[in-house]
Amino acid sequence: MEKEIPLYQMIYNKLVNRILLGLYPKGYRLSSVEKIRERFGVGYTSIRRALRLLHQEGFIRLEERRRPVVIFDAEEPRGQALRQRVFLSRRQAHLDCYRAIPCLIPGLAVMGARRCGPRTLEALEVLCSQPEELLTCRADLFTLAYAWLALVVRQADSALADDLFLQIRGFDDLRFLLMPREELVPGEAEAALLILRHWTDLLRREQWDDLHTLVSVFCWRAVGDLERSFAALDGGEAVRPVEFRWYVRQLPAPLYQKIAWDLLRTAYLEGMEPGTCFPSEAALMERYGVAVVTVRGALALLNSLGAAQTVNGVGTLLTGAPARGEIGDFLRESRESLEILTGCGQALAAVAAPRLSWGEREALRAGAVDYRCRPGLLLWLLRRLAEAVRSQALEKVLEQLEVRCIFGLYLRGLPGSPEQRQYAEDLFRRASDCLAFLEAGDADAFARRFGQLCREAWEGARERLTPEEN
Repeated sequence: MEKEIPLYQMIYNKLVNRILLGLYPKGYRLSSVEKIRERFGVGYTSIRRALRLLHQEGFIRLEERRRPVVIFDAEEPRGQALRQRVFLSRRQAHLDCYRAIPCLIPGLAVMGARRCGPRTLEALEVLCSQPEELLTCRADLFTLAYAWLALVVRQADSALADDLFLQIRGFDDLRFLLMPREELVPGEAEAALLILRHWTDLLRREQWDDLHTLVSVFCWRAVGDLERSFAALDGGEAVRPVEFRWYVRQLPAPLYQKIAWDLLRTAYLEGMEPGTCFPSEAALMERYGVAVVTVRGALALLNSLGAAQTVNGVGTLLTGAPARGEIGDFLRESRESLEILTGCGQALAAVAAPRLSWGEREALRAGAVDYRCRPGLLLWLLRRLAEAVRSQALEKVLEQLEVRCIFGLYLRGLPGSPEQRQYAEDLFRRASDCLAFLEAGDADAFARRFGQLCREAWEGARERLTPEEN
């Protein structure tokens, strides 16, 4: 389970972004502490600590019995220096997150493209038909491409996909505001519009693989563009780097819920049988570094959903029984997570395969044997491939998706049955055939086969995770 950054730091980051983007201009009064608390769903202490930090940094002024007021002014020398310092402090975090973009956005785009209807196609055609003279700088081209992708991703009808995409796009919104304006060379705007029209044509003809490839090219261009921008940026005085992380949701889940997810994730990946006892409360407190009330909240959640049963004098047992209670939201998030994981399988394999050494390729084959008779093989392979990309942001996003996915699978009672064990055996044989391409050095064939394997293997599970309508 990933370590969280403090909630006050997350709230600080979000408010700083809005101030830097001009959404909260000089003189704007922020919402009251109560309103901010309701919006983010956190305690008063986190809100007040975030506001104090904003005050110390010179973004806002705190006034007794009045709402905080923004004093940051990008036109003043002090404001320009502050904005530059914030941006430089996020340099490494931006680069790390951008390494994840080619693994995530192509899959999100195809996920939405498969559900696009005539009205969406009409809207895309209008977007691609705007006058070239409106595109005057490099930021305009990226903004237009992101607008196209946002419209398509929205068709997936996935709150998690929408949220993740908006966070990715937000990086460029801030970057182009803070970086020097880059003028276009003659013909560049025309070429960009032609590319978007080609994307639209591929979508209309349902040529998903070709669309996936071209969106990947765009993502790699975004990565290269950011690297060149940072290389040309004068670092000036040393600044303390800050941790900046993508979340599948704009804010992380409550800690007790994350522990409940992680317990079932571990049980799933280790192949625990129903009736097996979870670790004791003391052991869980030590493992997660939390108080007993948080551990008991996690176990109570598992009990309430029917995934576990606490027996006095024995402990908390994994039941493997069908879930009970209100589980629609959990199943919906689980299904959406599995769809995103399915979509990123091919792109992640394409990015990671060339980076794997011969020894790492052999280790993948050997490690897969451990999952021959238990579930979790594809999820394990995704994690190993993500490690090769060396992006902490990507690894954390995949971990968040994985725990949501596994949580839903347990609530549906899928693991542990004879059918599930047979499924695991069949999946191992198909994955071994897929890994053979990787060992032979054919990275392209491996990526295509791995993407196909993810789609086919998880199709049935996604149907089972569809929440039942009342």
